[in-house]
Amino acid sequence: IAKLYCAEQATKVALDAIQIHGGSGYMAELPLEKLMRDAKMLEIGGGTNEIQLQTIARRLLA
Repeated sequence: IAKLYCAEQATKVALDAIQIHGGSGYMAELPLEKLMRDAKMLEIGGGTNEIQLQTIARRLLA
């Protein structure tokens, strides 16, 4: 559950930061684009969020 929550929040925070900085948020000169890539890797690594939700549901129902 923690992996799912942290991955979703990291992506949300990175997207908000990019939105605040506008177009320059996507530029490689700022660390925001790397933070966004890293946040997306948190969602994918160890299974996508959908797979994590299925695993959590399966274990709760078992």
